[in-house]
Amino acid sequence: MKITKHRDKILEVLREWFRIHKQGPTLEELCTELAMQPRQKATVQRWLQTMRGIDVEWEDNAARSLRLLAPEAEEPELQISVTETLRYLATGLAEWGQREPSKREHIPTALRIGMSRMYLTSLLQGDEQVPSNLPDFFDWAKNPVVEWKPAAEIKHLSTDVTLIEDGSVSHFAEQWEVKGVDVERQVQEKVLQDVLEYCRGHQLGDAYRTYRKLIIDRPVLPYPEYRRLLSSSQLRPLREFLSQTYVDLVDLAEENTYHFCPRCNYLMRRRRDGIHSCRNKNCEQLSAKLHLPPLPPIPKHEAETWKAVTPGVYRYGTIPGIWEIQLAESLTKLGIRVTLWPEIDEFDLLVEFSKKIRWAIDVKDWEYLDEERLQKVKYRLDATQTFIVFPDEREDKLRIQVVRQQLEPELGGVRLMLIGEIISQAEKIMEDRNRARSC
Repeated sequence: MKITKHRDKILEVLREWFRIHKQGPTLEELCTELAMQPRQKATVQRWLQTMRGIDVEWEDNAARSLRLLAPEAEEPELQISVTETLRYLATGLAEWGQREPSKREHIPTALRIGMSRMYLTSLLQGDEQVPSNLPDFFDWAKNPVVEWKPAAEIKHLSTDVTLIEDGSVSHFAEQWEVKGVDVERQVQEKVLQDVLEYCRGHQLGDAYRTYRKLIIDRPVLPYPEYRRLLSSSQLRPLREFLSQTYVDLVDLAEENTYHFCPRCNYLMRRRRDGIHSCRNKNCEQLSAKLHLPPLPPIPKHEAETWKAVTPGVYRYGTIPGIWEIQLAESLTKLGIRVTLWPEIDEFDLLVEFSKKIRWAIDVKDWEYLDEERLQKVKYRLDATQTFIVFPDEREDKLRIQVVRQQLEPELGGVRLMLIGEIISQAEKIMEDRNRARSC
């Protein structure tokens, strides 16, 4: 019986997928789950063919019909995964937070499942009480996650992360949210993957770079500028994707005056107390720390002619990209050649000091160190160093300078650094080079 050597990995991924989703994955989604590139879907399809009729089956020409023929028996209740429980809670909280206040009387399915699993886990352990209703849960979610004893099995969990922070879903919870559960957010996020695949398929490196910089630098812009960009030579091939990326600003909120975050430039939301704040908590904190002056608001009649990226593009494209561009600009000012998203986003930054010194950098703005996600960043053989780099502002929670000695031996040569450390190393290399030239 011919069975691919990749069988175990595929089965593991599919079992995890079907714990969350009712329908099977597409080939592109399966590639992502296997930490492969979407362009490798033909390879994945060949592997699946060797397993067809043995482990998996599907209907020809029927989308999402892939299914497991012999799924393993469910795990005993005593082995309920704490990680999965937190993902359900985070996903349910995110969905609840996106609803209009008048529609919050019904608990989202994911939140109900998470609360049930949480209650059962603690009941079986017999060592504590957990919230059994929604008001008690919201009170509990404001406390550090580590105070729930089963969470002790999660490595590198900071002692101060919570699921709710300042009345909103925390950045930690957003990181743990299972993507794809909310249809609207899934569609909004998918345009980023569609642009990537299209640009790779048509070798549109410059167009991709222009698109990425646009959604980071200009998440909100007046309609005349939007029309000009649609007609520009670099973005003309991506006109269809731009129309999915940007929506009318007034569709995002009903306001008399529209306010924008001084750091990310995106539309702020009005809290119950009438104060406007950024949709991203970390962005809000950084704006205060850096004393960024407020941006001028615009009245409703003017806002009707403005465009803004969708909330999904903002969350998954704009916010992560701010650190990438800032690091690239800091290194460029030192006289170093920096390429953003080289090879159409194989990684974030290619930093070239010379032909002999080349750095490959992936920038991560995480609330929590996930070892599995770290291991998906592979060492680049075409670079002298491969780094995963985190903002200095994350050091209090991530403790990179402490845990990297433990983690790096498992990362195949990939090193963990802070942005400040990367800039300091780059400065030293340039100083040594300039000193050598002056001798």
